[in-house]
Parts: sequence; C-alpha cells; structure tokens
Amino acid sequence: MEEDDPREELDAVGSRIGDTSDLPPELKSQLASSQMDDMEEKILHTLKERYDGVANLDEIIVGLYRDFGYVTKDRRSLNGKLYRMRKRGLLENVPKRKGVYRVKT
Repeated sequence: MEEDDPREELDAVGSRIGDTSDLPPELKSQLASSQMDDMEEKILHTLKERYDGVANLDEIIVGLYRDFGYVTKDRRSLNGKLYRMRKRGLLENVPKRKGVYRVKT
C-alpha cells in the first residue's frame, strides 16, 4: 500500500480557508492568511460586479481602470497577483481557457 506524500498535505496548509468574505470583521482580523490587500479586494470586486465572476487578464486590466481609476504598471505583476490569489483559493482557472480566471465559490 502506497502512502500519501506528506509534502502534498503541507502544500495545502494555509490555503484551505478559501473565501473569507462571509466571516465577521472581528474574526477576519485574527486570520493572518485571510488578510486581503487592497488590490485583491479590487480584483474580486471587478470580477464579481463587472464581469459576473469570470474574465481574462485584459478585461481585468480595463475593469480595474474603469472601476477604480487604477492604471496597471506591469501586466506581469498583475498576472502574478492573480496566480497568488488562485493559490490562496480566491480564484480558479477556467478549464480549457488559458488566462481566464473565475471567482471561486
């Protein structure tokens, strides 16, 4: 019988909380892993309100400008932010659609 790789279990530690928007502020303030920065909140707002929860990088760039007047300085850094949000369980990739992100429910 083959044992599970303990590294896989450790990789998941800290990222299993997912979306914390349903938690009260006094609880969220105690969670280090759930602290969303301003840009993450803006991205989630734009995805949910402007694009019904799913968009590609170009749409997110335009949406951030239209919603918040935010001008992306570097496409790669925004893409990196989306990647980290995906790893934290806030976003997911859309199957068979490269570069398309969806708010994880």
